[in-house]
Amino acid sequence: MPSPSAFRRAAACLALLALFPCACSQRDHKAALSRFPIGIYAVDDPRHLARLSEAGFDSFQTYRQSPALLASLAKEARRLAMRMVSAPDELENGKASLARDWPIDAWYLCGEPDVAKLPRAALQAMSDRTRAWDPDRPQTFDIGEGAPAKVYGGVGDILLMDWYPVPHLPLDSVADQVDLAMRGLPKGKPLWMIIQAYDWADEVIDPKKRKGLRFPSHAEIRFMSYLSVLHGARGLFYFALPKLGKTLFDYPELWQAVAGTAREMKAMQPIFERGRRIAPPFSGEASGLETGAWRYRGRDYVVILNRKFSAKLTVPDELLRGDWRPLFESRRDPKELLERAGAQWRLGPSRVLVLEGSLRLRDMI
Repeated sequence: MPSPSAFRRAAACLALLALFPCACSQRDHKAALSRFPIGIYAVDDPRHLARLSEAGFDSFQTYRQSPALLASLAKEARRLAMRMVSAPDELENGKASLARDWPIDAWYLCGEPDVAKLPRAALQAMSDRTRAWDPDRPQTFDIGEGAPAKVYGGVGDILLMDWYPVPHLPLDSVADQVDLAMRGLPKGKPLWMIIQAYDWADEVIDPKKRKGLRFPSHAEIRFMSYLSVLHGARGLFYFALPKLGKTLFDYPELWQAVAGTAREMKAMQPIFERGRRIAPPFSGEASGLETGAWRYRGRDYVVILNRKFSAKLTVPDELLRGDWRPLFESRRDPKELLERAGAQWRLGPSRVLVLEGSLRLRDMI
């Protein structure tokens, strides 16, 4: 799905065709290929990074290309142990040394070549020129839906994908698009999902066409985040920090919807990044529930979610024993977060439940 300002962003792709190769340091390692970033799009002020870091973000993307501004962003990012995704094109012609020590997760080749109908060969040419300029650090770009991964998926090292369904498409269509993208990628290539933190009405001029458009709720942002991870996303970015000439900081309710999710993802980051994926701890999934399970440092973690828009789904009895405790909730007993239906306990529509269990305690029961 083409994202806001798609054609303006896609035009940047064409401009990057003028990139010329140059020398670059190879000191950076490809840590981005194995880590699980939690990032946000369109950051353009170093003063914003401290607040973003406090909210759980450890990476950011910027469209700005001024070498001086990028250097300022990089300096503050390094101080805060954050990483950045940035376009490389204005660092040519003797400015390459500026970026030698920048905390770059990946060079940003362009935005949505599928929207711009950019030939794959042109995108590959950008990648080749950037590789000659910096052979060491990874490259990325974003696409507007999953299917174009079949065309562009072999270019670069990491694929970013955006899909913004609120409010006009089913919330769980995020999973379908991640599945499409994953099928189009070479085996092992990371997909970083861009989660909607944006109101489509922000770029709609006609007031009549704004009717019904809105910013996603915290529950929706959280649901899309976990759903993306369950379907294979190995990093999450949120689009975007700017809003109507200001930033989300100026809209406290919206900012909390995004920041609350980012803090939760930060807490889960070691599990998603270094945990071992395991089978769910119950025999057979309940109909309709989607489940992911990880083992990390002697504990098991389970994420269950209900993709059904109008159905309440039964949670397996194995997850309702006393050796499982909910995370990020105000109740310790999982049953207190569910709805009872006779002898069964059910998870409501578009709900997520994250559980932690001790291996030692469960083995004794």
